[in-house]
Amino acid sequence: MLSRPRSLLFWLVLIILLYVVATAPTELAHFILSIWRGTKDFFDALDILIGTLERS
Repeated sequence: MLSRPRSLLFWLVLIILLYVVATAPTELAHFILSIWRGTKDFFDALDILIGTLERS
């Protein structure tokens, strides 16, 4: 069964699927890091604001 020749569409779909599977973890990691950095920046700015309000 595996020795039969496959159609061009099969190989095209297989290559696209392998590419998506290979690049998805990278894109997910970038997305998670951007959310993490955005949240950290927000709370750092909030800390600065609260510190400024306490001093005045």
